[in-house]
Amino acid sequence: MTKTNRWLLPDGVDEILPPQANNLETLRRDILNLYRSWGYELVITPLIEFLDSLSIVPGEDLQLETFKVVDQLSGRTMGIRADITSQVARIDAHVMKKNAPNRLCYADSVLRTKPSVMLGSRSPYRIGAELYGHSGIDSDLEIISLMLETLKLAEVGQVQLALGHVGIYRSLIAHADLDTELERKLFAALQSKSEKDIDDLLVNLKTNGGLLEMLKVLPKLSGDETILDTAEQVLSKAPDSVREDIAQLRRLSQALKVRYPEQSLYFDLSELRGYEYHTGVVFAAYTTGFGTSIAKGGRYDDIGKDFGRARAATGFDSDLKNLLALSKREFSVTEKIMAPANDDNELQAFIETLRAQGKQVLTALSTEDNSGDSASAQELGCTQEIVQLDGKWTLNPL
Repeated sequence: MTKTNRWLLPDGVDEILPPQANNLETLRRDILNLYRSWGYELVITPLIEFLDSLSIVPGEDLQLETFKVVDQLSGRTMGIRADITSQVARIDAHVMKKNAPNRLCYADSVLRTKPSVMLGSRSPYRIGAELYGHSGIDSDLEIISLMLETLKLAEVGQVQLALGHVGIYRSLIAHADLDTELERKLFAALQSKSEKDIDDLLVNLKTNGGLLEMLKVLPKLSGDETILDTAEQVLSKAPDSVREDIAQLRRLSQALKVRYPEQSLYFDLSELRGYEYHTGVVFAAYTTGFGTSIAKGGRYDDIGKDFGRARAATGFDSDLKNLLALSKREFSVTEKIMAPANDDNELQAFIETLRAQGKQVLTALSTEDNSGDSASAQELGCTQEIVQLDGKWTLNPL
């Protein structure tokens, strides 16, 4: 790198400048205050941990996204967090042990070796909430509701909520008796919703109870809430657990309609995002003009078992930078005022009063010839200056 381009940042790594940095901080505080009002306690996790601790969340993508370094003190491999869920799971399982549910939240930067989506950020700012210690539908409803309230507070516009349940696919695949390689290929075909690839993979296979036919139809089970009726019919011969999962989605959608009667719901029973660690209901929020989800989450029971304490868990997170970029909020602009370089006690008291009122007061930096203060004030965005009239300090427009 030469002197002419040392200012360049790595691809996918960005910085936030005024006034957007202030807007981001305002939004962060407002969202964390929302979580606190719901009983969620803030945790701040370390940027770097031993890799085996960060790796409890399964998934090849997350492992490849994690920067790895060698600890010069212990010689062990460490990772720079690419996700915060594993750290919060460690806190619930090992640090904040209690039998009652744990409601925890966080807001912090992560770092990734590559973006999760094409042209995405490698340094997103994750903000989210997680609920440990409850396995019923009430906790799923609470977490989804809190996600919707987050998006409402951020004023990102109209949101579509997509719901799925990885347990449906898990149950079907467990009873289909497929070899590992075929299961891997089928998973990829289902993810891309390629009916031809699915047919080609399963055309010559036989299994009891029509399970393969059910797997073939799974990508077609997406749409509004009527798709649950269709699913009950075409999956009527599936294991009992499949019908229970569909019933759970129905109860959840009914509860959401009571809380959010205007909320648009979409169901996708072949949604397998996060399949490696999700165990039940999964959900994601989308908005017009943004090519990927703006918030997502789901149930990941027993995620803390590697820390010696397996508990039910559900949660969600979002990239605060994306929320800010999509936000239609009108963020307040703090008025800037220039004060002269003067140690007069009355002036200092006046400055303290203005600052207590929420105004920004900058003190001029005097020069030898005492010139350039007004120009500097305007360059710095000041709209008023403090001047002394008739022995009294007052504000004067610039």
